[in-house]
Amino acid sequence: MNKKLLINFVYYRPVGHLVEALKYAKGYYEANKNLDVYLLLNSDQPLEIVEACSWVKRIYPIKIAKGFDREQLKSIPKTWDYIISDVRVQDMKRGWDEDDLINSQAVIQNYFKAKIASGHTRPHTGFKVAAPDKQIIPYKLNARITIPVPERAVNFVKRYNHRGTKICILLGGSAGFTQSPSTKVWLKICQALNKSIPDLKIYFTGITKSVNGRTATEDFTKKDVEYLINNLATAEDCFNIGLWNQLALIKKCDIFLSPHTGFAFLAPTVGTPWLALSNCRWQEYLFNGLKFYSVLPDCGYYPAQGETKRGCGKLLSENKKCLCMTDKLLLNKIAEIVKGARLLLDRNFTYQKAVDLHFKKIKNHPKIDINKFFFFDGVEGMKTDK
Repeated sequence: MNKKLLINFVYYRPVGHLVEALKYAKGYYEANKNLDVYLLLNSDQPLEIVEACSWVKRIYPIKIAKGFDREQLKSIPKTWDYIISDVRVQDMKRGWDEDDLINSQAVIQNYFKAKIASGHTRPHTGFKVAAPDKQIIPYKLNARITIPVPERAVNFVKRYNHRGTKICILLGGSAGFTQSPSTKVWLKICQALNKSIPDLKIYFTGITKSVNGRTATEDFTKKDVEYLINNLATAEDCFNIGLWNQLALIKKCDIFLSPHTGFAFLAPTVGTPWLALSNCRWQEYLFNGLKFYSVLPDCGYYPAQGETKRGCGKLLSENKKCLCMTDKLLLNKIAEIVKGARLLLDRNFTYQKAVDLHFKKIKNHPKIDINKFFFFDGVEGMKTDK
């Protein structure tokens, strides 16, 4: 009989954290024979993605709300062979982390019991290959995940039948304009890409209204998309086509381009390189073994992370636009955005070359502190002696 592992990954709702949960689940699944992996997850995340992944036996959605409803736990087994919680739940702070999440985790961790052992996931590590740490059961570092896209979604995107180069663009994430380029800058970026890449088709995707509490492409409207399409010769509106159809479209494209946002973490799980417009507060830290390119900002505060007293961190805490996403700084980055796109289209530009280049850029950047960076399971293949 298989042993049962419950992973408590009830955390913030952005999709990037869901990808983290899937990576951890795959790491324990691949490292242990005769182990069934179960996941506790925030119910406001797109859980249908997890349901499609064969290495997760079952998911249990948890609703985070003011006044945690304990009744929702009664339908879930209380005792497990092993219980592993996200390492970050140990260090959540009042005044920084959401009270509802802190209170929910307090109930969850007190309710479930492990017969053999309990522990925490590996912490994210610095700019190096992760060193082994003590785990209650074996764990495979940087296990690759591939999210299977349903055939119906693959058939849906056949309508987007451009034969040349295809770039899928997400204009912004749940942070909205504070951490995204303006529509004016997006137009200039797209015009530069069109000029540099022959026979290019651009697909704009996103969701204009939240569904069941999930994140949306905040601040960008259909009018913004119409404006971009009306000023671009080869662009198409792919907003509000549904999650699986979005993933099928991203999979079909050669590049996924967006500012840093959790939804973008899905691109490498369907085999599409991510061209990221890096910005405060967080850096890109999960690549799933696929080549990528991060256009690093020159704001002087990246990554801001928990900073709230100065620079981009202070601006974001006041709900103002961070410096690295202002028109002035981004317009100076357009040439590099084009360069990053051309690299990702080059078949000789591998994952190893991508991580080596990423390290070199950060190491040599005059305004970036390399010691602030962390990565999921470390960066596989990173050579820090270069």
